Amino acid sequence: MAKALTAYTLKTQLGRVLQALRNNERFVILRRNLPVGVLISIQDYVKEHLDQYEDVEDFIDTLLEESDAEFQRSLKKGAREIKRDRYLTHTELKLALANKKLR
Repeated sequence: MAKALTAYTLKTQLGRVLQALRNNERFVILRRNLPVGVLISIQDYVKEHLDQYEDVEDFIDTLLEESDAEFQRSLKKGAREIKRDRYLTHTELKLALANKKLR
């Protein structure tokens, strides 16, 4: 069961709360006695989202990718190239690399 925690307590006791999260404790964050959020461990989060992540490492990789501006730009560039039909199939890429000829 989740423990209620005020925003002020979270601010002043962050180290203890983080340690409790490592022990799989859950918290409901209150502000002016109204629930505004929930804190759960990464392990619990991943377990509840198995349709999106294989494991904690996959979750962390996704976070890093989403926060990497250069990576995001390369994804957008790749999407534009696909829309323009400027791409190689796997077989074409293998042949091109084997021949050292990329279009």
